[in-house]
Amino acid sequence: MKIIYPIVGLLGTVLFFSCTSDKRGTNKNDDTVAVPSDTTATTMIPAPAPTNSIPYSDSTGNEKTVNLVKASLAEMFKDELSKKLIDEQSRKFRLFEHNLNKDPEKEIFVGLTGSNFCGSGGCTVLLLSAKGALITRFTVTGSPILVADTKTKGWNDLILHSDGKDHLIKFDGKTYPSNPSIQPVYTSNPSQTLVKGLEDSDQLYTW
Repeated sequence: MKIIYPIVGLLGTVLFFSCTSDKRGTNKNDDTVAVPSDTTATTMIPAPAPTNSIPYSDSTGNEKTVNLVKASLAEMFKDELSKKLIDEQSRKFRLFEHNLNKDPEKEIFVGLTGSNFCGSGGCTVLLLSAKGALITRFTVTGSPILVADTKTKGWNDLILHSDGKDHLIKFDGKTYPSNPSIQPVYTSNPSQTLVKGLEDSDQLYTW
């Protein structure tokens, strides 16, 4: 009988701590896990964009177009490049693609920069075909350029800023006039819905 009392006491102690431990475990779980489903918030974290990605739009062009323009410029100005007549700041360009006629391909506007191609009246802007062939070389042209909602001989008219004024530029069947400053002044207020490109904020590419 003397042995029974210690054993009973020991069993009582074990049962007490076991119940206490279970209770504490329940409280811990209640504090950290049991959240009402109607108050649970889900935060969506967007996947990071690749560091070498380029945001493409009409004013940035895809990689194929950018490389096409670079090749066209290198061929067009190969003599000047061979004689080192084009400085580094002048070897940057902006581009803008837009379909000016009824064919399925977009024409490419290329805005050149730097002292080799810009002056007080504006800069040189090239209009290339989708294959990189030169259509028109505009001089003294400011930015941005606007594509009018009217057409001449199947091509959109252009509104180009030159010599402090807007000028209406019309296609003649083969090309556009190269000097906007001597074309008719565009007296209307351009609609805010007109397509525009070659803005100063557009991406620059080095060629």
